[in-house]
Amino acid sequence: MQKLNDKQQRWVAAGLLISIITLIAATIFIPWYGAINKTMEDIDDLVFRIKRYERVISSRDQVLSAIEQGRTDIHALGYLYTQETFPLAAAELQKRLKEIVNNAGGELSSTQVLPQKEENGLVSIAVKVKVVGNMEMLRSLLYEIDIEKPLMSIEHIRIVPSSKRFGRKRLSADKSGTVTITLDVVGYMMKETL
Repeated sequence: MQKLNDKQQRWVAAGLLISIITLIAATIFIPWYGAINKTMEDIDDLVFRIKRYERVISSRDQVLSAIEQGRTDIHALGYLYTQETFPLAAAELQKRLKEIVNNAGGELSSTQVLPQKEENGLVSIAVKVKVVGNMEMLRSLLYEIDIEKPLMSIEHIRIVPSSKRFGRKRLSADKSGTVTITLDVVGYMMKETL
């Protein structure tokens, strides 16, 4: 192997020194540069989110106004009970059912308020009623419940023929035309009014 003179040894030493410095700088600079880039991307993402949130916040008044207008429109339609509490709304539903049954020509034998249920921002007001009447009364009753405002819906219905006693004989429902109807009638009110 050939010996290097002093000048060549200096150049080799300088080259080794530069390559070691470059290697050390690369091991420090590349991760540091990557961390800076990631931090800059995170900052850009946060700035974008802040601008989006500012747009949402600036449109808050419009959204609240639209929600209030929607509530006003819903109440104007008259589909929901507007009483302040569940018991008041249940009493109103019972009163309306009694009027409907009387107008249809039936006899209301019992009413029972069922527990309230909450779903999708509405509270259901359910009443179980037992009515005695004939099939014509039933037709009229169902029609009146269907067109009633605030809205009423029938969740369960059970129709049983009634029998009347005349002396020692029983007259069947076919001859008397009387039936006993058990209905679960439901109305709705807004949850916020509770």
